[in-house]
Amino acid sequence: MKIRPRGLVFCGITFCLSLCCLTACKKNARSTSLKETACCAAYQHSDALLDQPPPGITRLAIGGDSRDDNAGVIPWAFKEAGRRGAKAFFFLGDLELTSAEDALFMKKLPDLGDVLFYPAIGNHEVETLGFIRMTVPESRERVKAFKEKFVKAHGVNLADIDDAVAYSADLEGGIHLIALDNVSRKGEGFGPEQLKWLAADLDAAQAAKKIILVGMHKGLAKNPVTTHAMDEDGPSAIQDSDAALVLFKKYMVAMVFVSHSHMYAAYHQDGLEVRLTGGLGAPLVKGLSEADGGFHHFLLVDVARAGSTPPLLVQVVKFPGPLTKDDKDESQEIE
Repeated sequence: MKIRPRGLVFCGITFCLSLCCLTACKKNARSTSLKETACCAAYQHSDALLDQPPPGITRLAIGGDSRDDNAGVIPWAFKEAGRRGAKAFFFLGDLELTSAEDALFMKKLPDLGDVLFYPAIGNHEVETLGFIRMTVPESRERVKAFKEKFVKAHGVNLADIDDAVAYSADLEGGIHLIALDNVSRKGEGFGPEQLKWLAADLDAAQAAKKIILVGMHKGLAKNPVTTHAMDEDGPSAIQDSDAALVLFKKYMVAMVFVSHSHMYAAYHQDGLEVRLTGGLGAPLVKGLSEADGGFHHFLLVDVARAGSTPPLLVQVVKFPGPLTKDDKDESQEIE
């Protein structure tokens, strides 16, 4: 059968248009780490807080992921946290693109004023560019440096573990803050030493009738929103995640805060209340709309004294400036 030149031209144009459409769809598609096509709009809960905390309330600011903050989200967040009456800023990791730039972040800390700074360590602090794993001695040096720069000055209860940054701190209002490390060890996860320390710390906090808040960089595995969490780190990390979840439930942790995925979501995981808050300036999850959590932000958390109802209220404070969007799938940021 003969094919006329006009038919060849038409077929060629059709093929090119189809290829262009397919390329555009892939370019604009949401990150493959998100678990459901329309899941995230259902997880956009935010409480309304007064401009200043009322009597008997302790206010905290919480958020993570400020590496590549070209929009100036961190200076705004630090100043706004102070203006809104926060007593402490619980930072969930990824200060800068790599630990060699820690000095740049330290220059931003004066924007906090009198607000205390409690950071958890992120993968960009311990891995080069956030995904190149160092040797064990080099990783331990980075962990040690992070402790010296950002943690030890606060007089916290620092876990005596060479390859992880885990600590707790008692704040006013009966708040017990726990920072965990699920990024520093080879193979990720928490490791047996940290889980043993965590169990003992939680037991003591519960005995003292504290309101327990936990923060860490990566979300627990098997959460309902994203696999860009401990799921990516293999069977051992998932096993550690399961063990930590059991402890959080046993000791009635009030809320867990995580980041790593550059978005916002409020969800429950096996009865545990969790906030995913990775919006402090890092490029936002590819293809995620603002309605689904794709915006820069931090959280204000009002904590009432033990026995009050509700014990916690959480407001999402959105950045009023421009958004920085990522054009790469976040699932590529793995070891």
